[in-house]
Amino acid sequence: MAALERMEVFGIPYVAASLEDACAYWAETAAATDHAQLTAHSDVHVLTRILGDEEYGAGVRGFDFICPDGMPIVWLMRRKGADAHRLYGPDVMEMMWDKGRAAHLKHFMVGGTEEAISLLTQRLGERFPGVEIAGHFCPPMGDWPEGTNERIFDAIRASGANCVWVGLGCPKQERWLFTNRSQLPPALYFGVGAAFNFHAGLVKQAPAWIRSHGLEWLYRLCCEPRRLFKRYCVHNSKFIWYCLTRKV
Repeated sequence: MAALERMEVFGIPYVAASLEDACAYWAETAAATDHAQLTAHSDVHVLTRILGDEEYGAGVRGFDFICPDGMPIVWLMRRKGADAHRLYGPDVMEMMWDKGRAAHLKHFMVGGTEEAISLLTQRLGERFPGVEIAGHFCPPMGDWPEGTNERIFDAIRASGANCVWVGLGCPKQERWLFTNRSQLPPALYFGVGAAFNFHAGLVKQAPAWIRSHGLEWLYRLCCEPRRLFKRYCVHNSKFIWYCLTRKV
């Protein structure tokens, strides 16, 4: 299968493909890869961190795939002529669990809580009978005890997973992936943020029409104002500033 096309936004190479085409490519890649391949899902929050934090930016730019996870990024890509579509982490996870059944892909989850993982596997397992769930590892909140990384690597390796879903939140999940890349067992790794809680039903997802109009941030802010106000106030403002002062 031909490689996925890219379109740069502020010098960041985003994947320009439909959800269907991207997942077909990843399913084929995951089944055959002999090394760790990393996928970041970048909304405006991640984009501004890439541009504003040198270490984080260098790490994420080294990922194999950077997906346009927010509609503002998709709009900028389309304005530059790309056939771009939103590659939203929860949607990618859902489709990979569905389409991956034919290729017998095995899935492993890092992050979340035992409650979230239990509900997620139950719900998606019912929707996609036959999906192969290889295992999960829920590290503690805050600082991890010494040896936690090694236990995660061993669990992934023993599971034989092809797809590893990492839900540690941004920027922690991306930092964990690029910092430990050389030690990660062969698989396709996706940093999917809140996807675990969305699919578990623990956090309500914005309606599709809100997501398609680029207003999911406002919906989530209304649902969790205390936790998300600073994130959206700071990073959305930075994004607008970049659009006004930098070459897209």
